[in-house]
Formats: sequence, C-alpha cells, structure tokens
Amino acid sequence: PETEVIGESAAMQNVFRTLEKLKDTDANILLQGENGTGKDLIAYTLHKQSGRGKEPFIPIDLGSIPHELFESELFGHEKGAFTDADKNKSGRIEIASGGTLFLNEIGNLPLMAQSKLLTVIEQRKINRVGSTQEIPIDIRLISATNTDLHAAVQEGHFRQDLLYRINTIEIIIPPLRERGNDVTLLARHFLQRYCQKYKKEIDGFSDEAYQLLKQYNWPGNVRELINVITSAYATCDSYVIEEMDLPGRLVSGTAGNSVSQM
Repeated sequence: PETEVIGESAAMQNVFRTLEKLKDTDANILLQGENGTGKDLIAYTLHKQSGRGKEPFIPIDLGSIPHELFESELFGHEKGAFTDADKNKSGRIEIASGGTLFLNEIGNLPLMAQSKLLTVIEQRKINRVGSTQEIPIDIRLISATNTDLHAAVQEGHFRQDLLYRINTIEIIIPPLRERGNDVTLLARHFLQRYCQKYKKEIDGFSDEAYQLLKQYNWPGNVRELINVITSAYATCDSYVIEEMDLPGRLVSGTAGNSVSQM
C-alpha cells in the first residue's frame, strides 16, 4: 500500500509545511477535500510523524457502516446489549487508545452518535453499548470529509459544538487538477511501482500520453490516476505507454471541462 505523500506543486508544499508544524501536537485535525485526494494517506502521515507513531492507527470509514451499527463500531458493546451481540466487543475508539483514531467521512455520523462522540472528546472516556462502566481513553482524533460541514450545521445535520471540537486545525487537501505537474510526477511514480512489482519494464510515457494526462480534469483525483496507470500498465505491450493505452475518456476529454465534487 502507498504510504508516502508525493507532490512538488505549491499547493502540496503548503500542505507539507503544515504537516511539519503539527508533528509535536495532539490537536484534533479536520482534513477537507474531494474524494480521491488522499485524505487517508495524509491522516496516516500525521500519525506516523507524531509522538504516537508507534501506537495504533485505527481508521474507520463512516460512509460504509450501516447507521444501526455506528455506536457498536465506535464505542463497542457488551454481550446481550442487542440482538446478535453474543460476546463483548471493543469499539474502534477503545482500540485506538494510545494512538490515533481516523474518522473518514465524518459528515455521515448520525446526530445521536455525534452527541456521544462529543462527550468522548470532552471527557476522554467511553461507555460500551449496554454498559454503565466508564473506560478511560487517550486518542488523537483526525477526521476527514468531502462535504461542507459548516453548511451541514446550518441545515441541522451536524452539531456545531462537535465541529468546533474536531477542527482545532483544518487542512484543505487540493484536488489533483490544482496540482500542476504533480500529475506527471505521480504517473511516473505509480508506473515505476508497478514495474518493480510485476517485473514488466516500461520506460515511461510518450509525449502525447503525457499531454493527455496533464490536460484531463481528474474528477476522481489521485485515486482515478492510480486506476488509469494500473490499466495502462496492464494493457501496454511496448516499452512506452502511448496515447492508445489510456482510457477513452482521457482521449476524448470527457470530464475535462467540468469540475466534479466527488
């Protein structure tokens, strides 16, 4: 898995400078950016650079958990707390104690769970579902979202007091279309990684292929770029990735003139 944040653009250099300043702080951090910009990788980097770097890094994608399981996943539960709770279970917050808890897509957290999370942040202790016993916890909280939480507050979908708690420091992760030559830098990086892994040597990209990579709008950001390079590497039958090896949407310019908020 990718574990290094790469970029030479001014936008990413600003991000790197911010990360460097945060190495010695336990402040709660909110990462904002479109889908596919690498918020999870930035969160992991923050963890590894911190004093908690050797302790657990526990990510949880709140966009993929059914609402009825939110509290059990976050806070854990006691045996018999609900149907199918056939044994005690530690929640992600408890498991992350001593290290970092990464809540991805925090805008999906239901209001009831938001209230309980706020209490955890303020009191530094949890109660498993079905238990009155308090368990002390020590976490560094990093949250991420691709939605406007300030608008969600105005609409009554997100607690304002929780927003204040989770974004002591806010970092905006730029979309790939605003990162200039990072597109080709990343393309070469991913290509080299595949060459090392799969032992098929490809020297690089033709000028035409580079031009397509640079002019495309990348609505899916770095995640989409990874998929494109994976596909091109797999189908390329020469020593250079040509225009014909790239997906048709890059050749036709589809999505190249529109901005997606994926």
